[in-house]
Amino acid sequence: MYLFYYKSLRTFCLLILIKFSVCNSLIGQNYPSFTATIYDSLSSGYYFLGPLPLGTGTPINSPTQMIIDHNANVVYYKTVGSAINIGDFKIQEANGLISYSTANKFRLMDSTFTIIDSVRCKAGIIPDDHDMQVLPNGHFLLIGYENVTMDLSSYNLFSGTSAPGSTTATVRFGVIQEQDANKNIVFEWHSKDYFTFSEMDTKWLSSPTFVDFTHFNAVELDQDGNLLVSSRHLNEITKINRTTGSVMWRLGGNANQFTFTNDSEMFKAQHDIRRIANGNITLFDNGEPGTPFHPATAKEYQLDETNLTATLVWSYVNNPSIYSTAMGNMQRHANGNTLINYGWYRGSNTLFTVVNPAGAKVFELSFPDSLRSYRSFFYPELPFGLIRPTITCTEISGQFYLDAGAGYSSYKWSNGATTQMIPVTTVGSFAVFVPMGTGGYISSENYVVSNSLSPCASTAIEESSKEIVSVFPNPIVDRINLKGINNIINYEIISSIGQTIWSGNEVENVDFKFLLPGVYILKLGSTKNLHFVKFIKQ
Repeated sequence: MYLFYYKSLRTFCLLILIKFSVCNSLIGQNYPSFTATIYDSLSSGYYFLGPLPLGTGTPINSPTQMIIDHNANVVYYKTVGSAINIGDFKIQEANGLISYSTANKFRLMDSTFTIIDSVRCKAGIIPDDHDMQVLPNGHFLLIGYENVTMDLSSYNLFSGTSAPGSTTATVRFGVIQEQDANKNIVFEWHSKDYFTFSEMDTKWLSSPTFVDFTHFNAVELDQDGNLLVSSRHLNEITKINRTTGSVMWRLGGNANQFTFTNDSEMFKAQHDIRRIANGNITLFDNGEPGTPFHPATAKEYQLDETNLTATLVWSYVNNPSIYSTAMGNMQRHANGNTLINYGWYRGSNTLFTVVNPAGAKVFELSFPDSLRSYRSFFYPELPFGLIRPTITCTEISGQFYLDAGAGYSSYKWSNGATTQMIPVTTVGSFAVFVPMGTGGYISSENYVVSNSLSPCASTAIEESSKEIVSVFPNPIVDRINLKGINNIINYEIISSIGQTIWSGNEVENVDFKFLLPGVYILKLGSTKNLHFVKFIKQ
């Protein structure tokens, strides 16, 4: 039995008790339209993605950063010109900042989506947009590359035949660079000193004059303080000693040292190596065409690093007949769910799927054209409060209006209007986007009008109407600013180990320079209830 329900300018297709599909496309917004299928409405949180056009299709949108909530409502978006890469749009857990890559640089934004910092490889290392991690000590972990001239005439492996390489070939080798909080280099690792040319997968040897040898696409701080790096063109994950630079082991590819269990074909052209909480590693296996065919697969391995065994303990294949040409990632969530972003998924418009531990789908999102996202992420909660416009209803001379509030330079309503106030002429769900941060737009909650003759009396906020308190910007430097407070009578700041380290009856005029960098909880007591707000001190 199907039930179709039309709501404002969004079409909701509900298959009772099984799934809930949202076809999202609002008038006046520049973000790309998409279809989300919600199989489990109990999961809440936010999806971060950066769709960009690839392939031979006709894209209808420029590269765009997007945050989408669990109900498939767009919370934030930012169109990023014609830049080819806006990859790795995510939250850095170490400091709560939002980061993304573009134009050979990683930019960092605060909770107001304002760019406050940037970082890139330096000292002659060519920057790479694939990955950047902020470490718990505030350092930056980056990947880059260097070009080396080599004589490859003894390697008869090129152009799909036995053609020799050039005597003066340019070979691109990956480099890992760690910078401290002041952008000083404290560690650097050069793959050219540890890898040999014969270890490369020959399918990437199309040109005898230029070779992208390692093609690093992910770097990870391991739980023991050492490093993991993914070399796509070697089909290899390498563990590197962060003190000596020595190679501790090599997993996959021609130089593989491990015995694989339950996975005789290992992985091909992989992305996104991560060490997860249970000690296992995860990666997105892009796969490849050919015989035998290797489909795109999300994989979790249990490693024995002493006896060098790799046991495949969990995997997910969305379609056994499709591989992924490029990009992609896999993210394990605290509740056991897994997000699989398929990258350049050949033959399917599905961008990502979220599945539970048993492999049942929880959420799925797709675009109607050639848009793909390098990576996608899910966060059950944000480390900061979102500063969103609030829609109110008012009556003027017998006419009802929805008011987005003054003070914004522009307004983009879901019905196409561009004014601060819009007249209520019909029932439906309404939202408004206003400028936020450096070039982005943030939305209000959806405001539902169920009776156009008496909208102010019958309207309701679609999301929870509970009082929401937020700190901004987040992280703080020395001052705490609050949004959404009513009748607060006392405040406490609690450390990450549960110790109350400050209390008072006023917070916004207090200088908090004395707080050490870290994560804190602000406890606010009002005349009605308590509020707890997480914030970060830089």
